[in-house]
Amino acid sequence: PGTVLNKYMPTIPSIPMSCLLTLAFIALASFQLDAYKFSRHMNQPTQCNAAYCSRGILGQRLRFFMSTDSSVVPIPGKPRVNNVDKAAYVAYLSVCIPGEATQKAMTAACDVFNEEVKKKGYTVPGFRPGVNLPRPYLYQIFGEDKVKLFCANLLAGDIQAECEKTGLMFVGRGRILAFNEEQFAPGKPHVVDVACDLWPTITYSGKGYKGLAVTVSTGPVDSAKIDAVKKSITERYKVLKPTPLGYSAAMGDVVVADMKGFERAPDGSRGGPLPAIASGDQVEIPLEKGKFMDSLIEGLVGCQVGDSRSIAITFPIKPSGPGAAMSGKQAIFEVEVLGLKTKTLPSWDDELAGRIREGMTLQELDEEVRKAVEGEGGTSENIRNEKLAAALLEIASIDQIPASLMEEQSVARFQSMLSDFKEQGSSDEQLEEMATLEKFEKFKEISRANVEKVVVLGMLFRDIAEKEGVAVQEREVQEQLDLLAAQAKQKGEAPPDPAQARDEVENALLRRKVFDCLASYADITWVVEESPAELPPAV
Repeated sequence: PGTVLNKYMPTIPSIPMSCLLTLAFIALASFQLDAYKFSRHMNQPTQCNAAYCSRGILGQRLRFFMSTDSSVVPIPGKPRVNNVDKAAYVAYLSVCIPGEATQKAMTAACDVFNEEVKKKGYTVPGFRPGVNLPRPYLYQIFGEDKVKLFCANLLAGDIQAECEKTGLMFVGRGRILAFNEEQFAPGKPHVVDVACDLWPTITYSGKGYKGLAVTVSTGPVDSAKIDAVKKSITERYKVLKPTPLGYSAAMGDVVVADMKGFERAPDGSRGGPLPAIASGDQVEIPLEKGKFMDSLIEGLVGCQVGDSRSIAITFPIKPSGPGAAMSGKQAIFEVEVLGLKTKTLPSWDDELAGRIREGMTLQELDEEVRKAVEGEGGTSENIRNEKLAAALLEIASIDQIPASLMEEQSVARFQSMLSDFKEQGSSDEQLEEMATLEKFEKFKEISRANVEKVVVLGMLFRDIAEKEGVAVQEREVQEQLDLLAAQAKQKGEAPPDPAQARDEVENALLRRKVFDCLASYADITWVVEESPAELPPAV
């Protein structure tokens, strides 16, 4: 199911199946039941942040309008353009999906719904528990329309591919106006009615984007933050060494253990098991304050390889948000100590810089740390870009903000939020409560202003990049991808997903180049703020 749904929900690891199904069907209710999402880049997650991501803005300007002919019957490879609304910048199409694609989508959909049957423990007379049910039985359990409509999400790439064969230049993702599920037959070609946004007209007032004038105030670099970043980097590149038999764990060491969490009964005895997130095998537990629950760390000090310890803990109070499900609960952790390691932090020198990136010097590392702290504090290049972006928004005008991009960014943020909650310890029940259409609509309304800013700036960046001939070279992208892969290897992590990483790197590089282009034209006044004078000591 995770692989099948990756095209629609790529950023949610280990979310319960019921949440995945709910999120997929959010598309059916958005835009008054006409906003299915699809894109050839659907398998790449979208990240929206203050850096103004332009992912999803994949089309270029509409250079021509195709003639329309409603008498043409769409077939695979030959979509029909029903109408082009030049005022609304929308093209209405009918596309035909090949039979092999419809069969593949139905097979995948049945796999997903069969997994839900197994998870819920549904039983059907005549079938052993755990076997895959034939399609008609899934229709009876979930509804034929829902199973077929779920295929619309799985056919994302095929629908997009057919739309692009019109020759029109789209922006954002299309919307299925009618999936015509009553005629959907797996293995046979299927016609879908689609609306796609076209690139709108963008204009700039005054002197245009070449005449921006901004004032950038920068303050002194926070040395405490620089020290904190350096500490974080050395922690990331720490050296762990196994200890000899008979060694007793001390604060600062790392314990490798199998952990199982259980509820603690009022009499202190062991109760039922805690959620899986509170347990694990081969868990590395740093014996440091603030890294794990203090009582658990204290209970492991002095342990040796082969020890089994039963440690009573009380989860911290957390009224809401991630981890709230365990708030205040008393528990017992059964810990099997598998290994002990001592930790050594590397020196802050050229050797460490070379481990981070081949050929990097200590001076270059110090400079990158300084830039990182400046960016976090809103100074230097980061604050310059914020000022330029604000000035650009003041003079730019877009005839029509594509609704598809607004919806796309909202869905991506909603998915990212659920993913964060999952990683921070929210239970499956809490996630199911959050992953509803009503919660999504409320989230969309709250985040509308920020989403619109991201969408508009992304479109402006693409427009300026085209006008100025700004482009990202393959060599630049590959250098960054190699760096990401090297860093992952150094940390013992899995390499990043190639498609996702490439998309993120290309957008980051393009943003940087467009900002530098705007800065080269802009009238920038730099103001350096002095450190506040220290107050005299109290008498």
